[in-house]
Amino acid sequence: MAQSEMITQAFIDDVCHRITTNQEVTLPLPLGGRIHIDRQLPFLCLYRQPKNRPDPGTEKLVLAEASFIIAKEEQTDLGLERLVGSIVKTAREEFGAFLLVEIFSLPVPQNEGQEIVEEMEETFCLFSRKKGLLSPVVEKLENELSRISLNNMHPKVSLKYMEHIAPTGMKPILDRKLCQEQGTYMLGFGVKPVYQSEDERLYPLELEDLRRGVSVACKKGFFEFVKRYTSMLMVDYRELGRRGVTPAVFEVDDALAKIEESFDFLLQVSPVNTHEAYKAFQQSGYRETPQFFYRPRPFDPALKKRELFGIALEKIEDPVLSDIFTQKRDEIDRKLTMLLDRDTPNFLPGSLQVYGGVDTALLESARSMMERIASVSKDPSPREMVDAVEMARAAREEIAYYKKRYPEVAARVEVRDDIASGAMVSNGNFLINRHSTFAKKRVEALINHEIGTHVLTYYNGYSQPFKQLHTGLCGYDEMQEGIAVLSEYLCGGLTLARLKILAARVIAVDSMVRGEGFVRTFALLHETHGMAPKSAFGVTSRVYRGGGLTKDAVYLRGFLDVLEYIREGGKLDLLFIGKIAASHIPLIQELLYRKVLHEPPLFPRYLQTQEAAERLEKIRNGLDIGDMITKEIA
Repeated sequence: MAQSEMITQAFIDDVCHRITTNQEVTLPLPLGGRIHIDRQLPFLCLYRQPKNRPDPGTEKLVLAEASFIIAKEEQTDLGLERLVGSIVKTAREEFGAFLLVEIFSLPVPQNEGQEIVEEMEETFCLFSRKKGLLSPVVEKLENELSRISLNNMHPKVSLKYMEHIAPTGMKPILDRKLCQEQGTYMLGFGVKPVYQSEDERLYPLELEDLRRGVSVACKKGFFEFVKRYTSMLMVDYRELGRRGVTPAVFEVDDALAKIEESFDFLLQVSPVNTHEAYKAFQQSGYRETPQFFYRPRPFDPALKKRELFGIALEKIEDPVLSDIFTQKRDEIDRKLTMLLDRDTPNFLPGSLQVYGGVDTALLESARSMMERIASVSKDPSPREMVDAVEMARAAREEIAYYKKRYPEVAARVEVRDDIASGAMVSNGNFLINRHSTFAKKRVEALINHEIGTHVLTYYNGYSQPFKQLHTGLCGYDEMQEGIAVLSEYLCGGLTLARLKILAARVIAVDSMVRGEGFVRTFALLHETHGMAPKSAFGVTSRVYRGGGLTKDAVYLRGFLDVLEYIREGGKLDLLFIGKIAASHIPLIQELLYRKVLHEPPLFPRYLQTQEAAERLEKIRNGLDIGDMITKEIA
């Protein structure tokens, strides 16, 4: 036997030394395969590639785990058996017990169609040496595996007993003597390969769905084992996840960020002549649809798409990270399509895909807010206003505060003529419309909205290992705007006028999606809901920009969702780790437990005040937006 085909004793000793000294083990094996052990752990997943048949995809079921070996069947007698046995003994000395789980594919059924569906109960089969052994772990695995959804079906899990656990036709990896030693446990984990066709081609999407569920089930099973059988201290099953991040993840992250940062979507869909368009609209008696002009597109979106889909996302082994990056790729793709379709009827359907529309509940909330606001008496005293220069001064002071706490903050404040909003954040910089004025009592609220939320989360995301946390995960806008509006309330700067704008945006988006033109939507806001002409024009122009942008509905929707999140006891600090969506909160929590992400360096200044603490407590005690209008803000 050639020495190059053997797993040598020196190799085995090196692995065991690294385990004993709590070092990461990431090494290739002779003949192919590899070993990866993040840190000292009392478990190991094993997959052996069968010698006599292809088995595409099955090895991916172990890749998400923090401790695994992928090998070939023929390596069993070439040192693999000794390697696994040595790992078991070494880790068992550290923790008092050790669990080996061998994952393998079950025999492929010979028939197709309905008969396979009827056999779904055999999708998973667990193998144990004897009845009663590891019962809590086996029960946890059975329960979790049965919850996995495969094509909208929930499989059943069977349990069988055998003295020597191994895939069909293979030699057991642990000998009888070692299996009988105290503290050594083994389970077999058979999976029907529903991710393979009859001729053993791979169904990649089905495999991804399956491995997400298997990964969660394994971690919960390992957690049960850790709690009951070992000396290891853990508080959450997600801590047992994989900490090591492969180079492929960073390559994908860099490539996605490079593409997204190469264009500014909102600037590209925002008119450059909003000020002039309003004057023309005013002169027409508000009867002629204004004409908007846009910046030239300094790139070809189709070529960006080619670059985008050249990114090798399939190389990402971690299902959590794979989900995050796949969602982001798809969102960038849709935004590039929108830029191709800018100022055409095709733009609106793309916007609905990216930002959603207005459902009945949100529309009713907006209308109810309008009615409540109309019933509240207005303050007749004139508002003191500040110009763009004064707003810029206040913004620079706030940025300086955060820079002292995190020197990497390099946000700029720019006063510009070419933005539709009064103020906005783009790529971590604060942009102010030169022609805008702001109510003086709203300055602090706007600063907290734009800098205390958007700039802060940009740089908190910047501090993390992945660039997507500062460029923004898929669908982040809704959560961002929700906590930004929350910041306005917590600092006492949320006004009835501001809430009216948020409600008006929802009503305008609904009107546009229903097919109403610019003039009719403007009239709805101005004549029906009593908005001043310039305010109604501002809302309407934002909604119709680019060909129909539904993004403005996310402000109120996000605010209502954040209020509900707080009332249900959600942790506020998780929302500031970067630019994330509500759907990412459990994923972010898992990555924190796994130490893939770390606590952010910045926290909003306004949350340190007693005023904010008292208002947060009111929300936790049930305060809703209607109460804010009639009791808090009025």
